[in-house]
Amino acid sequence: MVVEDRTTVGTTVYPLSPIDIAQGDSHIIFVYFYRNRDCSRSFMPTEVLRQGFHVTTRRFSVLLGTLARVDGRTALVEDGSRPNKPRFEEKHHEMEFSELERFEYAWRQWPQDLDTRDIAEAATSKSNTCVPLISVLLVRFSGNSGVAIRVKIRHSVLDGLGFTSFMSYWSAVTRQYRGPCSAPIELTRYRLEFDRDLLLHAVNYSPTVADIHAAEIDDTATLEDSTTPQAIEPSGMHVIRFSAQSLQRLRRDFGSASASVSVNDVLSVLLWRSFTRASSTSTNTRILLACDVRKRISLSPVYMGNASFPLQLSTSRDQLLDRPLSEGAQLIRNSVSHVNTNYIRKCLEMLEHNKPILGADEWDDDKSTFFCCTNCSRFGFYDTDFGCGTPEKVMIPHYLTTGFSIWLPTKDAGGIDVVISMLDSSFDSFSSDKELLEYGQIIL
Repeated sequence: MVVEDRTTVGTTVYPLSPIDIAQGDSHIIFVYFYRNRDCSRSFMPTEVLRQGFHVTTRRFSVLLGTLARVDGRTALVEDGSRPNKPRFEEKHHEMEFSELERFEYAWRQWPQDLDTRDIAEAATSKSNTCVPLISVLLVRFSGNSGVAIRVKIRHSVLDGLGFTSFMSYWSAVTRQYRGPCSAPIELTRYRLEFDRDLLLHAVNYSPTVADIHAAEIDDTATLEDSTTPQAIEPSGMHVIRFSAQSLQRLRRDFGSASASVSVNDVLSVLLWRSFTRASSTSTNTRILLACDVRKRISLSPVYMGNASFPLQLSTSRDQLLDRPLSEGAQLIRNSVSHVNTNYIRKCLEMLEHNKPILGADEWDDDKSTFFCCTNCSRFGFYDTDFGCGTPEKVMIPHYLTTGFSIWLPTKDAGGIDVVISMLDSSFDSFSSDKELLEYGQIIL
């Protein structure tokens, strides 16, 4: 719902930056799986989790706000007298937790509620009530053998760092409870920054036009999530695992010639080459990377808004596949080094005016293979302990669009699970790619 421009005493208004607004109506969704190792009857008590959750949403108060129009810009508006209540649901499933483990947490084994894109929202466009900016679904498996926690947060409100910071705070608060009536201890070490102007000031950028995305993002705030469209051809998601040892070997084999080249640079090119080789015979190919700029500009490391900017590289298929992998890694490193204040300012300007991101129009989409990498492997997903142990698995639902990949950490420190979506017609070639299988293992 579009909220009219207003100035209300007692409210806090955070105008969104262009990179926030560019996230549209998308959400960040992760599922945390916990096994009840001791068959304890008090495993992950619901009321303690719920109480810790509500304490945490008050600390991350932007999640209790609404998306509104303020002075022509889309903003997060916090109104303490009328909070946008989050959704917290619990369901029980007849499946034993061991069945998930036996099938490597394959999506086909998940309870349907966990794998759907949407948690059923009570609010609709007819209810005149905003959909919550955060929703949680707690699923208990048969015999209290385990628990899954599905968390969904509006991407324009928090980015990946904000999401994992929320989970870290929630689990830390919950651990401090000794019973449903115990008072939590304030965790003062969690300093958070929600003011989007911190990013804009860091690069000396001022929005110059009324927010052209505002009507779209406000309207979707009262509708169920529409997320990304389905691919026309049948597609599926798969997981490729890279152990810590294989990643070290990959870096040694192809990145050692330059101290500046990281293992992420090399892995990005390895996946890009394998995906391009398997996908089609398109003349051109391109890769889209997300570059976190917090350390590249004078921006607080606890800034919770979106701070990952798009970086796109384009080349011909022949150049990517015929030249050494090490050259591709160096190309990525050279491009990343150009992500500076001027680059970020230019990106903000293009996003604000709804123009293609830098380099996006260099190749015609119909003649170019597209691959995207989002690296979440450094986030502490497996440190999320609510008092009953760390998760056995952290995964995303089955929702990626073809050509997109998300990198997640493995439970064994140092490894990476790459979740990738591709056309079914391409997977046979991809899964037998010799260069890829020299370092990675197809898990799903």
